[in-house]
Amino acid sequence: MPKDKLGKNEAKRAAAAGLRELDQEMTEEERQREMHKTVKEHIHKGEDELFEKKLTKEEKKAVMAAKKAERDAKKAAQKALQDKIAARRGGGGDAADEGGGEEGGECGERQSNTSAAGDGEDDGAEAGSSSGAVLQAPPKRGRAGVHSTKKRDHDYLERHDGILVAGPDLPFFQRSGPNAALRKTMQMDIRVNDIRLCAGKQELLFGAVLALNHGRNYGLVGRNGVGKTTLLRSIAEGIIALPSFLNVVHVEQEIEGDELSALETVVRADEEREWLLQVEQALVEGDDALEATLKITLNEVYNRLEEIDSDDAESRAAQLLAGLGFDNDMQGKPTREYSGGWRMRVALAQALYLKPDLLLLDEPTNHLDVHALTWLEVFLSSWERTVLVVSHDRGFLNRTTTATMFVHGKRLRYYGGNYDTFLRVRAEHRVHMSSMAKQNERRQQHLQQFISRFAHGHKKMAKQAQSRMRVLQRLQDEPCEVDFDDPYLRLDFPCAGQLPPPCITVNDVSFGYTRDRILYEHCDFGVDCDSRVAIVGPNGAGKSTFLKLLTAEIEPIDGHVGRHSKLVTAKFTQHHIDSMDLEKSAVNHMRGLTAEGVSVEEARKYLGRFGLSGDLALNPIKFLSGGQKSRLAFAELAWRSPHILLLDEPTNHLDLETIEALAMALNHFPGGVVFVSHDERLIEMVADELWVVNRGDGGKPGTVSVWHSSFEAYKEALEEEYRSKMVSNGVVKGQR
Repeated sequence: MPKDKLGKNEAKRAAAAGLRELDQEMTEEERQREMHKTVKEHIHKGEDELFEKKLTKEEKKAVMAAKKAERDAKKAAQKALQDKIAARRGGGGDAADEGGGEEGGECGERQSNTSAAGDGEDDGAEAGSSSGAVLQAPPKRGRAGVHSTKKRDHDYLERHDGILVAGPDLPFFQRSGPNAALRKTMQMDIRVNDIRLCAGKQELLFGAVLALNHGRNYGLVGRNGVGKTTLLRSIAEGIIALPSFLNVVHVEQEIEGDELSALETVVRADEEREWLLQVEQALVEGDDALEATLKITLNEVYNRLEEIDSDDAESRAAQLLAGLGFDNDMQGKPTREYSGGWRMRVALAQALYLKPDLLLLDEPTNHLDVHALTWLEVFLSSWERTVLVVSHDRGFLNRTTTATMFVHGKRLRYYGGNYDTFLRVRAEHRVHMSSMAKQNERRQQHLQQFISRFAHGHKKMAKQAQSRMRVLQRLQDEPCEVDFDDPYLRLDFPCAGQLPPPCITVNDVSFGYTRDRILYEHCDFGVDCDSRVAIVGPNGAGKSTFLKLLTAEIEPIDGHVGRHSKLVTAKFTQHHIDSMDLEKSAVNHMRGLTAEGVSVEEARKYLGRFGLSGDLALNPIKFLSGGQKSRLAFAELAWRSPHILLLDEPTNHLDLETIEALAMALNHFPGGVVFVSHDERLIEMVADELWVVNRGDGGKPGTVSVWHSSFEAYKEALEEEYRSKMVSNGVVKGQR
């Protein structure tokens, strides 16, 4: 009968008969050797219990002795590791063996920039619930300009031949492996109740609710000083606790410059990829001890590298940097050669490259030109994760956000739609609530009249009066809250008077810091007291340099810049803070503008025009916010009473209301205005003429030309160009 036709019992009996025949043919020596070989194989597989009943007493003793020796060896290894950790803790953690020393210190700095994946929270835990999610510990500020939170179950870091290993988990956010699979079952929406934030003695938020729906872009708006930046920092540092399975990245500070290129800096921001590549190299070289320590095989490493698109890492980083204004040569330069604004762009590229679940952006437009700003708008509009952005650029908020979070009255108020929708809905809501408040006031007056008339009259009427007293008390305890605006800030720039044209003439001007590298050539322009000129173009094209040509800070290589003999100019620079003594008060800064000095009354008068009154004028400048420092610089410009104002990125650090006030002040200014800005609202409200500064390609000089259309048309042309490039390069698809 064929073997496959046998029943189970017949097959077992046939197999047993075959084994007996084989056993009879073997010698005793062969039989013992085969038995020992089989036992040894199954001991390592944990199946020796299947054969113990066939062993002799001596063989059982040998097996037990082997197991005991294995346990003793493990205990000895664990004790040696504990002694080593204790020695490192006792010595301050400065041991240099096994990849420690300087390399370990640098790695520890990089770790503070990344987040941790969830490590087994309950699947039913609700996002944002303090009872269902593990709280995150505040991290140290990272060297890479982006930092996020990471739950750490261990208090030490250990290395194996230079490769980081740790206690229960690794100190960076893991986007691949078991943690990534676990995250798919988690609730990604965020809700945190009863938030209270303080800055020193000032209470910023009380009883506020943070509610973020996954996949939406939120604009965080509010007046300067209400706590927008503090809120972002508190989220990033874990003061406001979010679930640890959420990857949160905060872009606030620029990176520290070093010898790494911009491209390498962005790629190395992904610490998981760097770690996997190290593990891969070690396992390929046959490091069995590391495989046993990490409990990860080479195939698993390959799968995880594929999950995070490791092969496309450099191309993705290069495309992000290119969108932010870095050409091929710039991407290869060390970051120490870049200014703070360009390093800030590298930090932004790192954050976009990491693709976090929650991206926190604090004034990302401050260091971006129109080209990079347009690219970022297109990129964020297709972002499929959650974004919370603080920005003063109204156009940027309108094009990138789908919801608005308004900080007002120590609360967080939510509105659907972009910034313009928020303004319209808030105005309608304010009108409705004002009407309700008036109705409540009239009703309270009517109730008070009834109570005062019948409270001590007939018993039946007195009972009704008591009932109305309860209604009145309820109305007084629950007043109708009206969302009043804060007092509007009014700015004022006085002028020295009118000058007959031309005030400034630019005749066939060419400029370059060296003759072999001309920045632009053949420029012909004129500026008068009625000019309203906005200068736009990519960073590095020479916009700020062109302002210096107008003020005679630099001289052209060819051509001529003429100025009226009585012309007075006042210039606002991007780095106005560098010229201030931060230990002085705002009043003393104003008094020190001339050798003769300015009186206290006159100094306070100018400061009051720009919202710096009371203690703000007397406190040291270092305690003022960025927007308040800008107001101090504006007060200095007003004191000079110029014929022409020259402004280089004046909207940096200003809130939206102050930008509106600045635009109205410039429109009322009797003199001329020339300003460099990327702020769409300011340009649309002030500029009558648009000058576009373009970089030259292939070593050729650039140009300065007049754009014969609106700023909106200029932005649309740039947006269409970038969108077509991003779609063709797969950047939009790759970031999802």
